[in-house]
This record gives sequence, C-alpha cells and structure tokens, in this order.
Amino acid sequence: MPLTPHPRWVRPTHRPLLVGSLFLLLPMTLPAADWTLERSVERVLSIAPELDAARAERNRRAGLADEAGRWPNPTLELGFSDELGIEDGSGGWSVKEYAISQALPIDGRIGYRANAAGKRIAAAEAEQRQHALTLEHRVAQAFYRLQWAEARIEQARQQQEWTQRFATIGDRRAQAGDLSERERLRLNLLNAEARAELDEAKQGRKAALATFQGLLGIDTQASLSVPKLERPPTPPRLTTLRQQLDRHPLLQSAAQEVAAAQAEVKQARAERLPDLAVRLARERAYINGRDETTNHVGIQVELPLWSQGRGRVDAKQSQAIREDAERQVTMRDLGIRLERSHTRLTGALEHIDKHRSAVLVPADQVLEQTRRGFEQGELSLTELIDAAQANIRATRRYIDLLLEAREHESDLRLAAGQMLTTEYPEQDR
Repeated sequence: MPLTPHPRWVRPTHRPLLVGSLFLLLPMTLPAADWTLERSVERVLSIAPELDAARAERNRRAGLADEAGRWPNPTLELGFSDELGIEDGSGGWSVKEYAISQALPIDGRIGYRANAAGKRIAAAEAEQRQHALTLEHRVAQAFYRLQWAEARIEQARQQQEWTQRFATIGDRRAQAGDLSERERLRLNLLNAEARAELDEAKQGRKAALATFQGLLGIDTQASLSVPKLERPPTPPRLTTLRQQLDRHPLLQSAAQEVAAAQAEVKQARAERLPDLAVRLARERAYINGRDETTNHVGIQVELPLWSQGRGRVDAKQSQAIREDAERQVTMRDLGIRLERSHTRLTGALEHIDKHRSAVLVPADQVLEQTRRGFEQGELSLTELIDAAQANIRATRRYIDLLLEAREHESDLRLAAGQMLTTEYPEQDR
C-alpha cells in the first residue's frame, strides 16, 4: 500500500505518482515476475562449472578411499632353470619354482587409512556445499542489484513525469506573464535533469541485467522480470545463529580434515612396525635320481635399520595440529563475520524504518503543500524546486537503503552457512 495518499493535484489522465511512493504503488494487473531469487539460485546451481569441479574432487577422493581400504595384491613368482634338464639328460629349460607372497598389514593400518580417506570424502562434500553457498551469495547480489536498477528506473520515470508537469505549468504561466523567463528556465532545467537521471538509470539496468543474465546463462535477447525491491524481514537473534554455526559447511569441512589428519597420525604410527609378508613356494628338484616337488614357507620382515618412521609420525602430527589451528581460525573468522553482518543488517533495517517515517513521508507531504502554495502564488519557485529535490533525494536514499539491507541479508546467510534451497544437483551432469 502507498506511504501517502495520491496528491489531489494529480490529473486522472496522467496519474503520476509521488517519487517517495513510486515502488509501493504498482498496478494490480502486473504479471508475476518470472525470475524469483529461489528460481535464480536453482538455475545457477544446475549449470555452474564450480559445482562440477567440486563433484569431481569428491569423486576423486571416493576413488582413493576405495583403494585405501583394500589389502595389497599378492605377488606371484616363477623361477625357470635348466637344472632339471641337465639332471635327467633331456636338456632344455623348465619351471623350477613358483611362489606367492602376500604382505600382511598389521596393527590396523588399513583401517586407519580407510578412515582418513572417508573423512576426506566428507570434507569434500562439505566443500561442495560451500561452493553452492558461495554461488548463491553471488546470485543474490546480482539479483538484488537488478531489483535496485529496476526501482531506480521507476523512480526516475516518475520523477521525470512530474518535473515535466512542472515545466508545462511553468510554460503556461510564463505565457500568461505571471512567471519570469528565468523561473521558467529553472523548471525546464529540473525536467532536463530528471531525463538525464532516467537515462542513467537505464544504463545502470543494462549493466545489472548483463551480470544477471551471464550468471544464469540466459539469452541476452530474452525478456525477464524480477519482483520489486522490498525491505527484508527481521533476522533471527544473533545467539540463535551462533548456536547453529557448527553446521556451516566451512566448519564441517575443517572438522573432517582434522579428523582425517588424526587418523593419518594413527596410520603413521602403525606403519612404524616392520612390514611383514608370507611367502609360499613349491620347488622341483632332482632328489636321489627322481624328480621331486618340495614345499616352502617363508616370512619376510623389513629390517628398520635406517628408518624407523619417526619422521612420518612427526610430520602427520604437525599436519593434524595445523589442520586444527586452521579450523579454529575459520571458527573465529566466521563468528566475526556473523556478528558484523547481523549488526549491519539490523542497523540497516532500523535506518529504513526511521528514514521512511522521518524523511520519506514528510518529503511527500512537503512537496504536496509546496506545490499547492506555488500554484496559489503563496510560495516561490525556489521553494518548489527545493521541495522537489528533497523529495528526490529522500526516495533515492530509500531505494539505496533497501539494496543495502538486502546485500547485508545475503552476507548474513553466507556467514551463517544458510542456503535458500537445500536441494541442488549432487550427481555429475
């Protein structure tokens, strides 16, 4: 609904609106906007190459995890010799020995390795959600900027309409001899400035539209519309958002990386034990003039003479310490960003409400009263122009405040790790 009633001086044939009320007085017959913020986000998440890269990284880690949980393959050995041919006089070469060796992972090293790989997968999935959250933030910024550009055009168009009306009145009064040429030129100058503002607003919309279409992959020749720019709702309390901060994808990814690093420390400790392998072999030999087959069982153990694996353990422990420190840094920075964004948004909302009641509505009223006084010859042209320019500044500032609040709202969602939609393509396209 409008902030103020229609001015009584508005003609039914023209019905221009006061600038302060222009974006609140839309005709009821307008079609619904074809691009909402939610639909825009879903569109970008369905085509973004950033998510393709994130999925590929997740699948890469899944492949490594599949191998991490498997035993090493056995080794087959075949030994060829001419010994038997010499012994029986037949000559030639034959298989003298064949053996199979199998490494035996001990002390749970495979389990630790598989656990670490699984944590890396979980971290990659959280990173994928963070990519989606970042894309949503980028789309929201472009969406709000396009809404702002549309509101600026509407404001400039309404401004140009009533300045044109002022200029027409000035021309008539100048012809009647009750308005000087200088005053008539000032009214025409005000109208020319309004036309320039409208041209500038149209250029701004072209730039905002190009960014929006580029992100969504929309044909530049296709027409589109977005809802009008409005005041965002009041956000949840800061304490509530802080309690939910551990669900942030960045923190979830960092926590999984810490868990993976700790599992790799256990793996490195287990690998300090010497490698053990079992060897089973069958050998053909000439015994007492007969071709006989003998069986052998052997155990292979690495001798840790030069390396006991302490360096690997120290390296993994340092990596785990680093990962945990980075997690704490992420938590600290997210907390700062969360509080900053929340403070800015609540402050912007208060500013919007105060500006509307203390500046925007009075500016409409002052302009209406000044117009009536000017038509009745009680007020000067200077007072009319001052009132008109004050109204323009008030409305333009209100639109800017709406954009500022929406951008802070988007920043708050990013800092809190909250997405508009929880559904986005998980599989490769």
